[in-house]
Formats: sequence, C-alpha cells, structure tokens
Amino acid sequence: MADPSANTRALLVDVAERLFAERGIDAVSLRTVGVEAGQRNKSAAQYHFGSRQGLIDAIIAARSAPVDARRAELVARARGATPPPDLRTLVTLLVQPLAETIEGTGGSTYYLRFLARALDEPSVRAAWRDTATTPASVHLVHRRIHALLGDLPRDDVERRLEWSAMVSLRLLAEHERRHHDGGSQPGALARTVRELVEMQVALLRCPTGPSSAVPA
Repeated sequence: MADPSANTRALLVDVAERLFAERGIDAVSLRTVGVEAGQRNKSAAQYHFGSRQGLIDAIIAARSAPVDARRAELVARARGATPPPDLRTLVTLLVQPLAETIEGTGGSTYYLRFLARALDEPSVRAAWRDTATTPASVHLVHRRIHALLGDLPRDDVERRLEWSAMVSLRLLAEHERRHHDGGSQPGALARTVRELVEMQVALLRCPTGPSSAVPA
C-alpha cells in the first residue's frame, strides 16, 4: 500500500523543483510550494522538510541518485575498456549523465535549471564543493584526469575541473529550458555535449605560466 506521506513529499519535491527552476530560490516560499501542490495544509512543505534548505536538499537527494547511478555505470564500462579512456572520454563521463536527464524521461524536466539556480545559494555551493559528498565515480574520473595532466599543477587542474562543472551545468540548464519550450532541434543535445566536452578538454589542457601581454 502506498504511503500517503511519501506521496505528499514526492509531490512537494516535484512542485518545488519546478518553481525554484522557473522563479528562483529566493522568490519561492514554502507556503507557495504547498499552495501550488494543492495541499489543504498550506504549511505542508514546512511540516515535511522543516525549511527551504531542507526542501532543496530533498530535491537534490531525489534527483542526484539516478544521475550518480548512471555515471557509475558508464565509469565501470570505461574502466574495462582497452586502451584506457583518454581525456575526452573522461570528460564525457562527467557531462553525459547530466545531459541524459533532459531527454531521458517522457515529460518535462527542471532539474538542471533548479541546480543552476541552487548553486547561487551559499550553502548549496559549499556542499557542492565538499569532496566528502562527491560520488565515488566522480572521484575516480578526477583521479584519472589528474594522472593524465600530471605535468600541470594540481591546484590548477582542480580549479579548471570546478570551472568545467559550473559551465556544463549552466549551459545544459539552458538547453533544458529550450527543450522544455520546444525550441530544441533534433540532434541539438548531442551537439551541445560534444562542444561542451571539447571546450572542457581545451581548458584542462591549457598550459600554465606567465600571462602573455594583451594587445591594446
């Protein structure tokens, strides 16, 4: 028998994700979430999640699990490949699972737009940077990337990996919006992924050293 409380929580997560994605985190109150979810008790979101941060955490927990599982599957497959994955393949392993959420379901998705909004929240950004919560598959890919870029300072590679993740999320969120609005052309997502991967590979491989003079 279905748990009514679990169903209510799932509904609130769905509604909150959409509202946060469309309006922004600060523009949506817990009361608004309850009203939009059709709850008689307008404090339902407060009851189930305690705070807006609790609701944000619940959305991330619900949506990240299948993404992490998909990435782990792709990483496991790549580990058994011969020859070992190159830098382009490793970067694709980071991008592809997120990209697949856009067209991988029958309905509209809001997760990437929600994440793009949520990363502007200091608490979410801090958690995102916390390596203790990083999935094991991401840690493995990052270690392989560091090994391939062993001639570059570790701090530079770490900084570029963070930049790459931020750029990927923002651009994929924009593609998600276009797909939702019906403005995405056939094959556009695959092209976006290819170009994102090439851009990140170029960034990761960029040599370090004194800045060159910029022509006036």
